[in-house]
Amino acid sequence: MRKLHDLTRPVAGLAAAVTLAFSATANAEPSQISSVKLDATVAQIRDLYDVPGMAIAIVEGDQVAFAKGYGVQELNEPAEVSTRSLFKIASVTKNFTTAALALLVDQGKLNWDDPVIDYIPEFRVQDPWITRNFKVRDLLIHKSGLNLGAGDLMFWPTPNDFTRADILHGLQYLPMTRGFRTQYAYDNILYVLAGELTERITGQRWETFVEENLMRPLGMEYCFAGPVPEQYKKYIAQPHGIIDDQPTVVRRDFADDYLTSAPAGGIRCSIQAMAKWMKMHLARGTYTDSDGQQHQLISAQQHAELWSPQTIMNVGSRAYDWDNTHFAAYGLGWRMHDVDGLLRVHHTGTLHGMNAYLSFFPELDVGFMVLMNRAHSDARTAMMRTMMKAYTDSPEQDWIAKVQEWRQHANARRAASFDEPETQAVTPAVAARVVGEYVDPWFGKVTVSWNDGQLRWRSHRSARMVGELFHIKGDTFAARWDDRTHHADAYVRFTTTMQGEILGMQLAPIDPAADFSFDFEDLNFTKH
Repeated sequence: MRKLHDLTRPVAGLAAAVTLAFSATANAEPSQISSVKLDATVAQIRDLYDVPGMAIAIVEGDQVAFAKGYGVQELNEPAEVSTRSLFKIASVTKNFTTAALALLVDQGKLNWDDPVIDYIPEFRVQDPWITRNFKVRDLLIHKSGLNLGAGDLMFWPTPNDFTRADILHGLQYLPMTRGFRTQYAYDNILYVLAGELTERITGQRWETFVEENLMRPLGMEYCFAGPVPEQYKKYIAQPHGIIDDQPTVVRRDFADDYLTSAPAGGIRCSIQAMAKWMKMHLARGTYTDSDGQQHQLISAQQHAELWSPQTIMNVGSRAYDWDNTHFAAYGLGWRMHDVDGLLRVHHTGTLHGMNAYLSFFPELDVGFMVLMNRAHSDARTAMMRTMMKAYTDSPEQDWIAKVQEWRQHANARRAASFDEPETQAVTPAVAARVVGEYVDPWFGKVTVSWNDGQLRWRSHRSARMVGELFHIKGDTFAARWDDRTHHADAYVRFTTTMQGEILGMQLAPIDPAADFSFDFEDLNFTKH
């Protein structure tokens, strides 16, 4: 096993790490991969996947071995990505939310196995017994019995007018079909409620508590859980996607508002700040301040709890082939796998136009971070694997090519099993059967209307959930959303009485690979 240099020393002063001044292109030389190799890999990935900007970091023990920004914060604008540039870290936010709860456990204000209703009395799920026995831990481990991505349409896509109170109320209507504490199904909605739990205990907004009690003690100046102050907005990296075959800003981030979804995925952070977050985790909850004094932010006991397996996950064929993986689990805001015989603790983050990826190898005392202002999972995977595989006993490989090869096979499998439905024009007679208002108990009101020869579907609460319905056959239609960045067109089936009278409406994704946050299957509309 290749070893990092000088890893037997204790976690010590910040001085050596801070010699890395975090300028626009601050970097040192990592112990197991050259800066030349890193620069070349970033350049190739940015070109191949149309990534406007990227920032990466490697932390070895208490040293920032490498931290550098590449490209631009926004296409066709001069501001370059620096180590101060603010990227949305998406679901990497979840380990800030669990760290905040760990602080409360350390302070004696909370226990992981306390019932949620002790702190949020109005908390309800479909089953009364599960409601009474739903623990704080159950909010965090993706084993609640909810469907994959349940309730995500209450905060995605933005903008919409759902509040955290709406999410708390809507939870009781979401089907729990998987069995309580029986199997892994990723969710975001319960992390939003974990943020609400933090607020109930502390009396502070989740955003304020996280900034004051996690970020600021660590000196994470360029990192925000809430709105970005005006003087820092020049550092915001804008989200990009491909529209009409051209990379473009997909939805401008003004960073002015508090996000309903923030505890699940709302933090904006720089690679400079994330390197400090990484050092704290490698030191098992400790950090060193600017005066060289060491502090315990999270107790060793609670840090170990964060990184302990809670929910068993399936090991996919790719993980077995690429990493010789034999186990996979979810902890408290973290995923865990074995990779080349070593424990890997990690989490990804995905939002519209943004990607993030954080990985640790605790036994090697090393961590890796990737931030991108373009949402492309293959790009972040190739970058992460190029870095981390340099530190494990793994044969040298071209990970960009390997990821591309895997994607080609995955696309071929999808093409073989998926066909777009054949549609026909909607006639006035067909439209007349289904026009009207429909209400779902958690998503609210939708109007189906006939205007200028088009059958239109419009949500009253989610402004971008608007589209045209095309007829397939009978009472089944296809919804094609006006916003083509959704990549989640849906089947729409109107339900009827035995006599053929329209009762309601149900939806399902047309493409089985559509983002699970479009949780159409949980909707059950009644016609009003």
